[in-house]
Amino acid sequence: MRMFNKVDVTGGLSDFWGYIREPRPHRWAIWGVALALTWVIFHGVSEYLIPYEKPKPQIIYFENWKATRSEGEIRADWVARAKETTRLNAEKRAEYQRLAKSLGVDYDSTEADRVTRETLGDAAAAAAMKKPEPVKTRSTLAERAARGPQSAPAGQNRP
Repeated sequence: MRMFNKVDVTGGLSDFWGYIREPRPHRWAIWGVALALTWVIFHGVSEYLIPYEKPKPQIIYFENWKATRSEGEIRADWVARAKETTRLNAEKRAEYQRLAKSLGVDYDSTEADRVTRETLGDAAAAAAMKKPEPVKTRSTLAERAARGPQSAPAGQNRP
């Protein structure tokens, strides 16, 4: 048994339209006040209840170099940054390889792996491709049961 079997809004809309069209002496002033009050409420909510602080302009100095740097130091910085970028790319590529393997998609990265081994060396490339250990924050019920019951801290005896 439904409450609104036959919904007919035309009668309500025609009544509303007839009420609006009646010539009342202050209807435009009331409409203006209603719209202004609505705008003030929405503006106040957006400005004061949900504050948004615009970010302040900042000057960020990314590196501070000596004016007397040699070409060798500059090249060593470039190489160090390139190695770090290659290492991060290898880690990301290893993640994509694991995802592709879990989805059953062929993922060929032999050329990229070769470049990584040439750039970082075999040991560093293997370390970058190694799957990181998952962070263990919770123990399972089986692990807690294997540890056995833990005694209550001193002073907190329960009856």
